[in-house]
Amino acid sequence: MTSPQWTTVTPAFSKGERPYGGGAFRLRANEVMTLRLAGPEITFKPTEQLKDPQVAEPTEAWMNDSNERLNRSTVSFLRGTLSDGMTRSFHEPAQDATWWYSTDWRTLYIATDWMDYKVPEPKNGLSPHIAKLWRSRDGGKTWMQLKWPQDRNINGLFFLDSQRGYAIGWGPHIWRTGDGGQSWKEIDLPPMATDSDQPRKTFDAADLGPDGVLRVAYYTRMLGAMRSSSVVYRLSWDATQFEQDAVLPDQVVVQLGSTDVAPASAYSIYALSRLGPPRDWDAADDDGHRTGAISTWTSQGQPNIVQLHTFDPRYSLDGLSVGTKGMLLVYATDATRQGAPHDITFYSRDFGRSWSDIDDGIGQGGWFDAQTNTQYALYAYTLKKRQF
Repeated sequence: MTSPQWTTVTPAFSKGERPYGGGAFRLRANEVMTLRLAGPEITFKPTEQLKDPQVAEPTEAWMNDSNERLNRSTVSFLRGTLSDGMTRSFHEPAQDATWWYSTDWRTLYIATDWMDYKVPEPKNGLSPHIAKLWRSRDGGKTWMQLKWPQDRNINGLFFLDSQRGYAIGWGPHIWRTGDGGQSWKEIDLPPMATDSDQPRKTFDAADLGPDGVLRVAYYTRMLGAMRSSSVVYRLSWDATQFEQDAVLPDQVVVQLGSTDVAPASAYSIYALSRLGPPRDWDAADDDGHRTGAISTWTSQGQPNIVQLHTFDPRYSLDGLSVGTKGMLLVYATDATRQGAPHDITFYSRDFGRSWSDIDDGIGQGGWFDAQTNTQYALYAYTLKKRQF
């Protein structure tokens, strides 16, 4: 089979937005929505106002202050059409954000995180962060801020539907809601998921299966008979305790993914991993580079884990997308060549048994529509797509 080719969707995607950026965009025919993280727009004085004609000067003094620029970072939600443009309906100071949206795009949740970079860092390095949680029930036209303790970071939102879902944050911590975010209950964690020396530890990966089972992955050097392994634990919606799902020896999980099939059916879970232990930051000879691999098992019965493929060691694995009819995409970076690193897309049409790759050059973000096996990528203002 020949490699799928890019076609241009529009040469002016989000071109009118300042500062420019495509954000975490989603498309549905002509409709588009995006969650954008951006720093403030920096403007410069005209030449006749410069003290030194060879040195650019920002228009306002705060624009020269890196901490102030970080403080003025914002997250925005925009929605509209490719033909008529997008309208901003949400704008909040933040340096980080995550979101979830229903399949009909009607219900959306946004969690934001902001910290004051102008306040000196405390001795323990744990600068205070302010977390906020928002919900829209009309497709993003209006937003309601939900009650949420500002010291509870949220870095992942996973929902079964508009009412039932999970929030995952530093610690790690997991909270569950069954009433659309009005109330939350913290869930007990699986063994050895936390580390007293890392109060802001996160899971290495998390995924919500089509049957509502939440899976989390983390690395442990010792857990019972297991040594130096990544473990995956699962939690059914009606359960209060995690149970062990899979063990992946001598590797660190990068991302989990699952096929989107009928909840009554068994489905496949995929784990993208880096082989070997986590990077040792105290070892000068450990650059963190690891060979990448992908493994799979099924959702029912005792898991029989199969390592499908290992990737060329020169590639650094970045992410995974699971489509329909056996379609898998793995995103990687090739930094071994001269010049800027290139984005590489590995793809398999047969559930990971065989792989091909495409050098995509240098892009500015993208998205994979798992329902249609369509990949989108942004190159400057040009939005492209290709069908697998």
